[in-house]
Amino acid sequence: MQSFFISEMLLLSQKEKKAKRVIFDLRRTIILGKNHTGKSSLIKSIYWAFGAEPILHPNFKKALVIVLIRFNINGIKYEILRDGNRYSVFDGNNGSLIATFNSVARELAPYFSELFNFKPLLQNNINEFVIPPPTFLFLPFYIDQDNSWTKSWYSFNRLQYIKEYRSELVLYHSGTRPNEYYQTKKELEGYVNRINELEKERKVTESIIKQMQKDFLQLSFNINIEIFKDEIKDLLVECEVLKKTEEDLKYTLRDLYTVKASVESQLEIVKQALNESKKDLDFISHDLPFHVDCPTCGAQYENSFAERFAIADDAERCRELMIELTKDQYTINKKIEEENLAFINTSAQTKVIETILEQKKGELKFKDVIDNFGKNELKSVFINRINSLNEELFENATKHKELSGILKALEGKDRKEEIVYYYRSTLSKFLRQLDVHSIGEESYKTLNNVIENAETGSSRPRALIAYYFTFFYVMAKYSTSTFCPIIIDSPNQQDQDVEHIDEILKFISKMQPDNSQMILGVAELYDMDFNGKIIELKEKYSLLQKDEYEDINKEMSPYLESTWLRLF
Repeated sequence: MQSFFISEMLLLSQKEKKAKRVIFDLRRTIILGKNHTGKSSLIKSIYWAFGAEPILHPNFKKALVIVLIRFNINGIKYEILRDGNRYSVFDGNNGSLIATFNSVARELAPYFSELFNFKPLLQNNINEFVIPPPTFLFLPFYIDQDNSWTKSWYSFNRLQYIKEYRSELVLYHSGTRPNEYYQTKKELEGYVNRINELEKERKVTESIIKQMQKDFLQLSFNINIEIFKDEIKDLLVECEVLKKTEEDLKYTLRDLYTVKASVESQLEIVKQALNESKKDLDFISHDLPFHVDCPTCGAQYENSFAERFAIADDAERCRELMIELTKDQYTINKKIEEENLAFINTSAQTKVIETILEQKKGELKFKDVIDNFGKNELKSVFINRINSLNEELFENATKHKELSGILKALEGKDRKEEIVYYYRSTLSKFLRQLDVHSIGEESYKTLNNVIENAETGSSRPRALIAYYFTFFYVMAKYSTSTFCPIIIDSPNQQDQDVEHIDEILKFISKMQPDNSQMILGVAELYDMDFNGKIIELKEKYSLLQKDEYEDINKEMSPYLESTWLRLF
């Protein structure tokens, strides 16, 4: 199993001119802060940067926060930056750009599938088998304060994207169905589809041969143009509608190209201004003396630090404006691309209809084609095809049988029983440690039992903690994917008494799996020594700080330039 650790996170709001740097301990970090100090927003920023869907505070969205996270997988260093809906992954050693993504489902998810060895193939809500987005990689590792203390496997938005996501992810993350299971299943489904296609073709071919034997010589196809009148009328109406749509799209494209030209012109002006500022700064820093005499009036002017700083500040403003204009350019180009695609599709539909309308609706003379081949030759072609289909069906059926055996072995009864036994025995032990005695073993006899349904009141959060940690242990022992950082937000739920909150915090600290990273958000320490790094948030309603903005903005500038200015 791969290990995944987060070392540092930078948060930047250019809109509010605020920023925040957080350095994590690779074993345990405590985010300490009262309500409204931003500890949950800080935690959720981690998942947001990786393309997951936490429940974000509206103020986080309004601030247009950009996030950069430094992390490593099996010791290999990476960095990921998210700015809006654009993601960039960098080499953690030298900061070079590895890849950039605009879509989570289509682009980032397949990339993360390889990076994190996360390779289940699950059915989405439109019945396609897909690699799930990052949300489903992180889901069992995140205990959020909004939902996780009343309902398990529910800490992110948009979970219904995957059908029956809970039961499917339990099977995957528990290791009951390893990565190899899904790869084999995908290959097996390819053979199933091919066998179905071959059988359909064989059935049609056999039907043709039978029909040929009965009345081959009597084949005749007479088509009366009258029966097509209504169809032709409908096609003409549809053709007119498509032509009107074409005209509308032309006007829209014209407007978009006008806006694009304006933005590109502004971008060129800013680029020139930035180049001039750089030249001016270089000139006054290296070529110009400290005092400069005016050739006209003889007055003396000082080539001071303030003058050079003003020019440098102008250059920085130009750079920020370039990034904003590049983002605008990117958005406009995407709109143009969408409209062009719609225009092409509409034009293609129009041409198809016009071609159909131009065709001659005369008598179909299939007999002429038959005569060219000859009766015996044509029959021979179909019989040869039947033989070829039978051979290919046999080959595919043999491979199908082989893969079915492999698939059954990958989800073998012995392995599943071993995992369930380990799950049940571990959960039983953890429930007792957390003083939960009212849940019987029948409530967790299978991996898919919903533990929270068996408990209410202040005992439910403790039962859930026992369940979550049981699953951490199961994943550490059996999962074939990457073990992600464990993140727990606000474990003191349902007004736990002092004795029980003490039990919860000691349990969390003591039972953290070996070789894992934990980030824990709490409002109080309760005199508990967590033996980890403590990051205390003190200022309410302001996680990001003004005094950190200048340094972090400068540090993140090269990443933003790589993300946006190298786009075109």
